[in-house]
Amino acid sequence: MNTTNTSTGYSPFQLRFGRSLRLIPPLTPPDDATDTLDAAKLLCDIQSNVADAQDALLASKVDQAFYANCSHGPEPQFKVGDLVMLSTKNRRREYKTKGAKCVAK
Repeated sequence: MNTTNTSTGYSPFQLRFGRSLRLIPPLTPPDDATDTLDAAKLLCDIQSNVADAQDALLASKVDQAFYANCSHGPEPQFKVGDLVMLSTKNRRREYKTKGAKCVAK
C-alpha cells in the first residue's frame, strides 16, 4: 500500500490521497491553524501526481517495448501458398462461449 512503484515513482496511496501514508501517528496534537489545507491546492497536487505517474508509465512502457524488441528476431515473411501450422487448441471452447450466437452459457 505504501510501496513506491518503480515505474511511476509514487505509491498507490499517494496517488489516491495526495500525500504519503504516515507509519507512526504524531505524538503532539495537531495545530488546527496550520493543518488546514486549501482543497483546490490538494486537488491540483493530486492531479499533478497522477499526470506525472501517467507520464512515467508511458515512458516505462516505451523503454520496455524498446528493450523487448531488441531481443526479438526478425519477423517471418510469409507468401501466398506457404504452409503454416495453425493451433486449434482452444477453438472448441471459444466457439461455445464467445459471441452473440454462443452455444453454451
